[in-house]
Amino acid sequence: MMKTLYKVLQPCKVDGKDREVGETIRMEPEDVKGLAEAGILEEAVEVEVAKTIFEELASVVEERVGKVEESVAKKLSDGLLEGSKGFRLQTGATAEEKLVRHGGFKSFGHFCVDIFKAGEDGRGASAELKKYDAAVKAAYGVNSLIDSEGGYLVPVEQSTQLLERALEASIVRPRAQILPMSTSHLEIPAIKDDSRSSNLFGGVVVYRTAEAGAYTKTNPKFRKVGLQLNKLSGLCYVTDEMLSDSPISVEALVMRLFPAAFAYKEDEEFLGGNGAGKPLGVYNAANNALIAVAKETGQAADTIVAENVIKMYSRCYGKNSAVWVANHDTFPQLATMTLNVGTGGVPLWLPGNNQGLAGAPAGTLMGRPLILSEQVPTVGDQGDIGLYDFSQYLIGERSGEGLQTATSIHLRFDYGETAFRFTLRNDGQPWWRAPLTPKNGSTLSPFVVLAERA
Repeated sequence: MMKTLYKVLQPCKVDGKDREVGETIRMEPEDVKGLAEAGILEEAVEVEVAKTIFEELASVVEERVGKVEESVAKKLSDGLLEGSKGFRLQTGATAEEKLVRHGGFKSFGHFCVDIFKAGEDGRGASAELKKYDAAVKAAYGVNSLIDSEGGYLVPVEQSTQLLERALEASIVRPRAQILPMSTSHLEIPAIKDDSRSSNLFGGVVVYRTAEAGAYTKTNPKFRKVGLQLNKLSGLCYVTDEMLSDSPISVEALVMRLFPAAFAYKEDEEFLGGNGAGKPLGVYNAANNALIAVAKETGQAADTIVAENVIKMYSRCYGKNSAVWVANHDTFPQLATMTLNVGTGGVPLWLPGNNQGLAGAPAGTLMGRPLILSEQVPTVGDQGDIGLYDFSQYLIGERSGEGLQTATSIHLRFDYGETAFRFTLRNDGQPWWRAPLTPKNGSTLSPFVVLAERA
């Protein structure tokens, strides 16, 4: 199979080597299919033609470019570029494919208004919308995503902007491992490393062996982690008057509310989802890797004491990348927490570098960032405060899709409203299946919470 030239769009590892943005590599398409679908690599054919070898490469140029007009190819072949050191021809997305990405629209609001003005029969469609509709038909060869069948597909780049806004508002997603999925189900092999009391990696042991002595065989144990894509969706209606009179307001409204809602729902499920048709959350009881640190002897209900925080920190695996996530209601106790010393106590968390209440409160607890969120239980309930290394949490999402958005002027045509539909297919679950039993000491986990204090 002929190898294809790819341009690196995001840092990655290909063929055992770290690749930088802008680097080009030549690989067989099947070997990098997943990276290409995820948008990490982009096909880019580059042909450097020197004058002395132009005739030899002319056929390659015509084959790789394909869509270059015959007249242009003929001029090249006739040597009209004679005397130049060489030239570069690069192919990537076709004009139609690029149009499907951005639609030729200045903004999402521009796209919305053009849909409204198109009318039910599409006769009022703008030049941009007509061209974009034709490109969608050519690219997808269908169907229900075009005007005559009830809707328009939102340009890919507008959809990507929505997902980027959701990322900015998320707690878990920016810190987790994102796995692009080319199918609805993905199984990942993982080493079963739950105990190091007598071996490593579920069975590996190394021995000191005498000269000419027999080697002792041991093998690691493996398990599988499965991700299953499930759909998260949203739907809203916008009146024709709002679209026509205030396209900028409509864009601001849609671009702010729905990405924020998706980010909120994702965090809710990544933190506490039960895994039934949705992600399995890190502090859900079904997560067997979770460690719940018990309250102190005689500790009053609905309180947090310094010993709780210290013990949670000691049980966390991955302290250098972990973050605290706590309910807003815990802040008064965290800010006034003291450590008993003899008959008195010393404060542990002084706001604003000893500036008292005049200074902003510290944003860290024991050197790790503190995030206050309503997504976790209120003070006194298990999980009201926890220390999490989210790099040990897996998020799978459909490769190359992200947040999918579509519109229709027909669903609520008799009400004078345009429908906007949002879809995100994803799944998530902890990489770990059980706390780690170390060689010595208490069990460790990347997910540690404070148990209930009733």
